[in-house]
Amino acid sequence: MKIPLEWLKECVTIRLKPEALAERLTMAGLEVVAIHDVDGQPVFDIEVTPNRPDCLSIIGIAREVAAITGQRLKLPSAKSWPAPARVGPGELGAGSKKGVRRRSAPSSQLLAKILIEDKKHCQRYIGRLIDGVTIKPSPEWMQKRLIACGARPINNVVDITNYVLFEYGQPLHAFDFAKLSGGTILVRAARANESITTLDGLKRTVTPETLVIADAKQAVAVAGIMGGMGSEVTPQTTTVLLESALFDPISIRRTGRRLGLTSESSYRFERGVDPVGVATASARASGLIQELAGGEECRVIDVGQGPAARTVIVMDGRRVKQRLGVPVSSSEIRTHLARLGCLVASSGSSETVRVTVPSFRRDVTHEVDLHEELARLMGYERIPATVPTGSFPARRAGSATYAQRHELQRLCASLGLCEAKTWSLLSEQALTRCGISPTSAARVSNPLSQDHAYVRPSLLMGLLQALRHNVTHGASSIRFFELGAVVPPEASAERTQLGLLISGTWLRDWSMKAQPSDFFLLKGLLEAIAGRATQQPIHLTVQPHPWAEAGQSATVLLGERRLGAAGKIAPRILAALDVKHDAWFAECDADLLGVARATDRRVMAPSSIPAAKRDISFLLDVSVAYAEAARVIQQAAGPAASQVELIDRYDRGAQVPSGKYSLTFSIAYHDPARTLAADEVDALHQRVAQALAQHLGAVRR
Repeated sequence: MKIPLEWLKECVTIRLKPEALAERLTMAGLEVVAIHDVDGQPVFDIEVTPNRPDCLSIIGIAREVAAITGQRLKLPSAKSWPAPARVGPGELGAGSKKGVRRRSAPSSQLLAKILIEDKKHCQRYIGRLIDGVTIKPSPEWMQKRLIACGARPINNVVDITNYVLFEYGQPLHAFDFAKLSGGTILVRAARANESITTLDGLKRTVTPETLVIADAKQAVAVAGIMGGMGSEVTPQTTTVLLESALFDPISIRRTGRRLGLTSESSYRFERGVDPVGVATASARASGLIQELAGGEECRVIDVGQGPAARTVIVMDGRRVKQRLGVPVSSSEIRTHLARLGCLVASSGSSETVRVTVPSFRRDVTHEVDLHEELARLMGYERIPATVPTGSFPARRAGSATYAQRHELQRLCASLGLCEAKTWSLLSEQALTRCGISPTSAARVSNPLSQDHAYVRPSLLMGLLQALRHNVTHGASSIRFFELGAVVPPEASAERTQLGLLISGTWLRDWSMKAQPSDFFLLKGLLEAIAGRATQQPIHLTVQPHPWAEAGQSATVLLGERRLGAAGKIAPRILAALDVKHDAWFAECDADLLGVARATDRRVMAPSSIPAAKRDISFLLDVSVAYAEAARVIQQAAGPAASQVELIDRYDRGAQVPSGKYSLTFSIAYHDPARTLAADEVDALHQRVAQALAQHLGAVRR
């Protein structure tokens, strides 16, 4: 936003040098990024944050300067501000007198009718009919000010609408009334396949989601963004219909994005304009047109809703010190808030005040906002540096509390994993790349971009991007974990998931020998996490998943409940991300880990009685999973088998028939009360071999 200092001085007395004023504004939250020299006059280039649309004008910045310096705000003369009459929607037409204000009878019988059809996206519309204008260049002083603000002078009427836009922050538009079919203004949604040639000379097709200004036949402007060439003011114009309206910010923002069209008007409407300023700016522009272009105002039509009631906040002075860390007297509070345009009144207590917020401060809605305003005006340098104090709220009961999740994070870190934090919103391409249909994912109703149009159904997509970023930057050992919320496909509520992704070499520290990451390493991590969190074993059953390589994925079970999935990421996915190393991914339900958490953890002292170990090797059909063999061994040996450990597996070689694979287990037989005899151990071992043969068709080697 460019602010000529000479224009600013008309609204507030300024005794500071430009550099000093720039520093004060910057410290108050309005960063002055540069001071330009335009025709020998300083022009401030101010970075206005999106929450302060009230500062997108000369008067808005003047208010801030007045509040900061304690000077009085001076508004433009009100001598040419006629007050509009209020009428109902579409009530004004031929022969109607309600809502009409005449200074004298116009030279010709002019008709005007305004109707708001889309009341959701247009709350108010003021039209002023000014007859007998003469279109010519605007005065030199006005042209210089517009140029300093970055606008191109066109003619006196159009320049006045731009001048008032910069002055008050309220966008205006002037129509050539003779070019409006039927003397009608209709604020409506665009019709299917409707088109309009905007003032930039481009023909644009608008959709029913677009709000337009139309006459009796066709659209003549894209509401709040840009007028059409068919109704523009030209040197032949003698009657002007001056528009001042209040449009819905979201509607204007979406339309501008769809059409790839932006303007000074849309920039302000998107952020929200002052509802009261709609009438004020309209009257100001009308007065300037009559002064600089001649003519006479013959009709004023005000359709729609008036300004809503102002926000009222009851502020407790005792909380000001708690939040700012510095005492502020009641008189200071009243003085500073009054400088902002607030009405401050007592609220029945010496410690509280009732604050009525001005209409142009749309960002002030809560008591804490007033505290922030006090800090700005007093100066942040007055607030001393202190150590924050406070108390934590009582822990809330739930399926997975904060403490449990924090314990999961610490557990993963202790296993050598690095925590990742990724975006929860993603693109349709990220979904389809992982084999997930966009129709099954939760879609954002108003995405900021197509890259953030869906809520993640899994942590996989974000971890894949983290993998790609790290590999691109030369990382060779990827070992990520992430704990975050997802909305699984077809689910109605979000879940907290724990995701693991490993790739490259596994090397926790310098003392370890590097080993390549593989599925067994991933499985070991899952067993460690589930075992320590719940003291329960996990089981894996082979099952395909859309993101995994065929035959290289499984479902993870905790008891009889599904905990998650694990597997090798499909090469096509890695190739699309330009990752040349294999990668393995697992995802677990963190909420289930919290529910299944062991409440009574027992620690057993080491036994003084040694265990007897026996190995057993056998051939199995490839369709039989290792977990089934481990389960049968444990079941056959019972409590006597204190440890069942797989120590070897191979599926190649002359001794392994086609369709078979070999497993070797080490079994520790143990009785905590006594030493088992050799024949007892042999009998148990034989029972295990028989159970494997009977239940799984195993052939002992």
